[in-house]
Amino acid sequence: MTATTAMLKAEGKLLARNPGVMIWTAILPVAASIVLAAIPGVREPSEAMGGLSFFQVYQPILVLFAITLLALQALPDVLTRYREMGVLKRLRTTPVSPALLLFAQLVLVLAVSVGCMLLMVVVPALVGATWPKNLAGFAISYLLAAWALLGVGMVIASLFRNAKVAAGFGSMLFFVMQFFAGLWIQRPVMPDWMRNISDFTPSGAAAQALTDTSAGHWPRLLHVVVLIVWGVAATTFAVRRFSWE
Repeated sequence: MTATTAMLKAEGKLLARNPGVMIWTAILPVAASIVLAAIPGVREPSEAMGGLSFFQVYQPILVLFAITLLALQALPDVLTRYREMGVLKRLRTTPVSPALLLFAQLVLVLAVSVGCMLLMVVVPALVGATWPKNLAGFAISYLLAAWALLGVGMVIASLFRNAKVAAGFGSMLFFVMQFFAGLWIQRPVMPDWMRNISDFTPSGAAAQALTDTSAGHWPRLLHVVVLIVWGVAATTFAVRRFSWE
């Protein structure tokens, strides 16, 4: 526990010295959610959105924006740079397990993303938007989404040895994930074939699960299973393929 605490403190200080990622991750989606919540018409239900308001459709997408950005860009960038600089290799010569570094990174990324999520839920509610009607389901859906997306981020960190290449691939995958989450074409207005594909992506399944719980329902079994499968498969692959040197 002492080693774990020390590693968390050390990585937390390094993250605080480079706050650009946290600022970029938080400001854009948080500001967008507050602006949308402050517009009365955006909070009104719409038949085109399947009876949901524009805000109810977009809030899950903005919540996913933060965790997707951190998982697919920030996490792989840190781990691949540490591998390039020999940090992981040097850790193997110390009493501290290199696995603690992975654990610390995952905890910090999750903590930042949860903080962003709380801001995007609490602040809009204070300016007139509704709370997620199924808070327990919303929290469970978010944690499953975080597991799946962080697993994909770990896969990127496992496959690429160069930080710039990993960052480029992560950026490309980020926009793909956001597309299937409904950032540009909202899921309720997607063609059936596109929405069916989206259902089997981690971002699409997560967006729909968060949307359903925001409306007061429980996430559909399909989306829960998809997120669990992505989480298990990505995590297992990343652990088996991860190279310390």
